[in-house]
This record gives sequence, structure tokens and C-alpha cells, in this order.
Amino acid sequence: MNETLITQATKIAKKVHEHQVDKKNYPYMSHVLDVASRVSHLGESFEIVGLLHDAIEDSESDDLLNEILEEMNTYFDEEVLEAIKAMTKIPGEEYFNEYLPRLKKNKIALQVKIADSSHNLSKAHLIEEKILQDKLRNKYIKVLNELGVDGKNCEKRIINIDGKWIRKSEKYL
Repeated sequence: MNETLITQATKIAKKVHEHQVDKKNYPYMSHVLDVASRVSHLGESFEIVGLLHDAIEDSESDDLLNEILEEMNTYFDEEVLEAIKAMTKIPGEEYFNEYLPRLKKNKIALQVKIADSSHNLSKAHLIEEKILQDKLRNKYIKVLNELGVDGKNCEKRIINIDGKWIRKSEKYL
């Protein structure tokens, strides 16, 4: 494994996500790290794309976006760049009829999206508002089914402890 490329991807992800939080105020960077860890066994390119899967969409300024695009083009090969591009939803693109079919054509993006959606599904139980929780759970299950896996089987409840997502177990109940 090339630690240099993983380290570079982590640095880029931190530039974008370091001060961002999710719907429950957990550090967004912990989501990115969890997604990357879920695909790391598939290889370095998968882990890099896991780290950078939201970087383009979540860049908060044009200057930051231009900076990270330049860094990505400098450090990563075409396979990684194409997968990051496939992960990035184009403004106005319909999610189920345009975005997901385009994403599914890229083997790395497909696996990272499964990890991303599985992560989101696995933390949906933390949302107190039952209607919103059910809406999000159903969305992620539908996405996972569309990606070719059994969405309901992808839900493995996780909790965030000290900024890190871990599988919920009896120890923490």
C-alpha cells in the first residue's frame, strides 16, 4: 500500500470536511474515514475514493474546490479521478434515474457508494424524529437495492464515540 497517496487523500479530505458536521452534529470527517475503512480491503484506489467521495460536492468555496481539484489531478491516476467524478452528483441530475445509473458504471464508485449508503443507513437510528428516521432509512435501503445489494441487510447499527463510528454492541447499550 502506498501510504503517501492515502495520506494525501486524507489531507485533501480534511481541508474540505475538517469543520463540517452531519445532521446530528458529529464530525463529518468521521463519516469519510468510516466509508474509506469499509472499502479499504478492496484496495488503495477504493480507499482513496472513499476518503474523497464527498470532497467536490462539499467544498464550501470555488477557491477551495479549485485547490483540491488541482491536488487530485496532481496526485491521483485516471482510475481514481474517474471514480471521484462518478461519485459526484451533477447539479440538476435526477438521483435514481440519472445519478445512480451513471455511478454504477464505475466499479470503484459503486463499491464506495454502497459503503457510503450503508454507513448512512446504519446511523439513521440516531435520528430522534421517527418520520425523518423512517424516510431516510427507506431512502438508503432503496439506494442500496438499486446498487445491487440487499439494503435491509446492510443496516448494522453504529454509534459515534470520541469522533469514531463503531458497531453498536451490547457493551454500549
